Amino acid sequence: MLNPSAATWTDEFLWSKRRIGDPLADQTIAAILQDNQKGEVDQVFQMLVQNRNFPNPAFDVLPDRLKRIVEDYFAQTRQLPDWADPFRIMVATEVFKQHGPKILLLLLCKSLPLCYTCWRGAKVLYRTGRLRVHNGSLDSFTRRVMETAQFVVNILTLNSFEHDGNAIISIQKVRLIHAVIRYHAQQHRWDVETYGVPINQQDLVGTLLSFGVVIIDGLKQMGIELSPEERDAYLHLWRVVGHLIGVDDDLNSEDEADGRFLMNAILDQQAGRSPDGGREGMELTAACIDLMNSRLSFGPLQRLSPLFVRFFIGDKYADLLEVAKADDEDDSPVIDAIQWLDKRLQGIGDRNLLMGAMGRAFSNQMIDLVMVYHNGAKSEQFYLPSALTDTWGTEQPDFRIPPAQKIEDVIFYLDKIARHLRSQNNPMGLFAAIYKLVTQRVAEGLRLGLFENPVEMEQVDVGFGNRYFEAINRFFDGEKATQPWQVSFDAARTVITTDQYIFSAANAHISFDLPIVVAEVYQGKNIELFKNDFAKMNELFDDMYDQMNDNVGRVFRPFGTLVTYFSDKIKAVERGYMKKGRDLAWEKSRGLHRAKTESERQRLLTELEAESAAMGRKIAHPPIFIRLPLVYIARKEFGTTAHKVDVMLRTALLPTVA
Repeated sequence: MLNPSAATWTDEFLWSKRRIGDPLADQTIAAILQDNQKGEVDQVFQMLVQNRNFPNPAFDVLPDRLKRIVEDYFAQTRQLPDWADPFRIMVATEVFKQHGPKILLLLLCKSLPLCYTCWRGAKVLYRTGRLRVHNGSLDSFTRRVMETAQFVVNILTLNSFEHDGNAIISIQKVRLIHAVIRYHAQQHRWDVETYGVPINQQDLVGTLLSFGVVIIDGLKQMGIELSPEERDAYLHLWRVVGHLIGVDDDLNSEDEADGRFLMNAILDQQAGRSPDGGREGMELTAACIDLMNSRLSFGPLQRLSPLFVRFFIGDKYADLLEVAKADDEDDSPVIDAIQWLDKRLQGIGDRNLLMGAMGRAFSNQMIDLVMVYHNGAKSEQFYLPSALTDTWGTEQPDFRIPPAQKIEDVIFYLDKIARHLRSQNNPMGLFAAIYKLVTQRVAEGLRLGLFENPVEMEQVDVGFGNRYFEAINRFFDGEKATQPWQVSFDAARTVITTDQYIFSAANAHISFDLPIVVAEVYQGKNIELFKNDFAKMNELFDDMYDQMNDNVGRVFRPFGTLVTYFSDKIKAVERGYMKKGRDLAWEKSRGLHRAKTESERQRLLTELEAESAAMGRKIAHPPIFIRLPLVYIARKEFGTTAHKVDVMLRTALLPTVA
């Protein structure tokens, strides 16, 4: 193992590193694109967005050549270096658990602005970020910053470096993204002589240091002094990241003094104004400040954002980035008072007493900033594990489910809900798992042209999913959902069988949500045109009974034995029960569709909600002579709720959609 040190990092050596990218990732992208199949790259990246574990069966649909290339890349890049220390990595995650909000604030106020002072590296960030497109919108930049914040969270969460953990998967994805940027930039007259290779080794290690030693320095500015063991562990973790993300060994050090020397050497060499008059670094930093301002509810305090940036990066670099100075003419009295007090404290040599304290307080608002963020372009929600949100004192859930736009969004978030609830051993994950499989079958039916009205079919499915997401979001908020869903959510807190919970949730969705969605989609249209598609959709559900019964048999063994001998009779009962519910749902859809006035529609909705809730209560709380044996069965079911959700996500016995 190489032990890089300041002695090797000469000016000439650092310049040479601007000529080197990431050979392994670059070769992978070049191999994918050797036949100029851009669609193949898009297909791979779509899978990266939708899947969290690799190797993944999703890659089986790729052409053999492409599948082999992708799987080889993931196999080569998942191993931790021999020198990685699990204990020190764990200590580093504890640092983030304790100081995470402040680290996220420093990302905006110190790490990223310092990177933006390096005009050659900022050039490619600016071009790929499409900053301030569409009449000054910050959406694209917000996406970039939030993706960076998500990367940091994934890296610094406990157990994320386990085999195929979030940290490893995130790093593998980022390496490929960097390689794609390098490839396309150089296909569009990128000036390597002036800028170096896009996202080169110097840029990579500079960014790595901005997440490592720069954060340690920023915490100290806030008055937070990490212990020597904590600093050592934190820098060790980022050295592991550097190895995995493709930083050359001769740049990758965990020695704190050497890291600070290297960061300063890079800034001394690269920080400056672009000779071509480009303002990339200034605009990137201004957008960082605008992003913070957009999340501050108290107007006068918005002037604090540039003060924070100037405080954390220092006047030299703040002037370079044209960050607003103190004592601007239009400052409010509040800001004037803060600046006056800051100068008095600065005069006695303890400047961080005020600004550091304010930074600590302001960092708590970072949680609200990131938790409400939704990346519409990728149908992605910012995700914080509950272990962090609990520690950081926020009552926000781990994520919000945004409105879906297409059926793929519904599938993606159903999987996310199922796995999130699984991690909490919450029985609500059972229905989410089954619902995901059902929606996948509808999506396959749409792909095969099974439906007469495919546009309306997808609208129904998406609207159907959004009704469920709305109910789930209310549950996460601690608010009451509609009556049928509330019955189901309350039932999850009682001792009931797997079947009971799934059917109580399915009742809310089919007898209440489905009629509403169908009537809304066909408003102003002939609803009878949907009858055949409604039936075909239900046939896809009926095909799942073999899988469902096998699943339940795995969590309650006597039922599995019963299925062996009475499979046809059991399926007939299940189909009869569900057909009765769906027939009623179709009639309710027609009734809502025929409503002439809003008052009539509201009356029908009120009746529908009450009837559906009553049916849900019968399922979750049957008469005592039925309830007692069901409680016995529930207590005899095999495995934890997490195990049961895993079972429900199986697709082994599902027939092919045809």
